[in-house]
Order: sequence, then structure tokens, then C-alpha cells
Amino acid sequence: MGSKLTFVTIGYIEWRKGQDILIEAIEHLSEDVLSRAEFILIGQNTSLMAKELKKRVEKRSNVKMAGTVSREEVHAVLENADVMICPSREDPMPTVCAEAMMHSVPCLVSDATGTAEYIKDGYNGLIFKSEDTKNLREKIEWCIQNRSVLKDMGKRAFEIYRNTFSQEAFESNLLKYVEEMIGKAE
Repeated sequence: MGSKLTFVTIGYIEWRKGQDILIEAIEHLSEDVLSRAEFILIGQNTSLMAKELKKRVEKRSNVKMAGTVSREEVHAVLENADVMICPSREDPMPTVCAEAMMHSVPCLVSDATGTAEYIKDGYNGLIFKSEDTKNLREKIEWCIQNRSVLKDMGKRAFEIYRNTFSQEAFESNLLKYVEEMIGKAE
């Protein structure tokens, strides 16, 4: 963990994924908060929306639009991330959140993501109201002010991964489902 809190967003830069909501929230953060944070946006960034967002952040040294990176680089970024932000307007089950949880990184998600169903706000992650840039900004500020609790929050996020998204959890849930179907057939 560096001196700045590292927030990461991963996904194709498009309206549905809501990176513009994140950029707007960043634009309204105080200089004090901005001086203690860095934001990394990873994802295909040649869309019209990406080009517009690049212009909006080009003078901000703490906002990096990294473009497309390899799977290995994604995992390396997650190893060093403090918080995953998923600002999606609609996203049934963003895999990037499961990947972040696998790395014990707490997720800050919009309530329009399926992942929000697994998160207890303030305990094992954070939830903001979809498209509410003020609410997202407040959650980012909370992370900065409560940095000391993020590691424990990340450990609890890992429990979500282990119990819900891991291969072992998938196999266990599939086995229960098959057993239920066999039981109903008899």
C-alpha cells in the first residue's frame, strides 16, 4: 500500500459501465482528498466516451486511463489496489468484483450491480446509489478517512469470494442443485 489510496476500475469504457459517473465524482472531490488518492481506469479506451473522459482527466496526475492490459497485469494491479470501484449503471454480475474480492480488495459498487446483493455496506464492501455522483464521492471520501479499516473489509470481501464465487463454492452449489433435482425426480 503506497502513500496514496489506490482505487481501480476495470471494464470496457462505455455508458453501461458508468466510468463517467466516477470521473464526475472525482471532479468534485476536495484537493485534500485528491492529494491522498489515485484512480486507475483499466479497459478498452478508444470508445467515444473514453476519448471524452481522457480529455476530462488529462490534467489530473492522479487519474490514469491505462487502456487494455493483460490478465497478468490486471492481477498485478489488484494485488496493489486498495478499493475496486464498479460504477455500473447496469451489470448483472461484474466478474471484476469477484476478482477483486479474490485479492481481498473491498468493492465500492453501485446498487445496480448484482454484486451489491452480496455486500453488507460498510462491512465487507460499500454500495452507492446508481448514477448518484454525490453518493459515490461521499463513499470515496469515507475510504480516505477510514483507510485503516479497508484491509479488514477486504478480508471480509474475500469471504464473499470464497463462499460464493470460488470454484469450490460453484461445485458445492452445483452439487446441491443436482441433488435437489434428483430428489424431486424420485
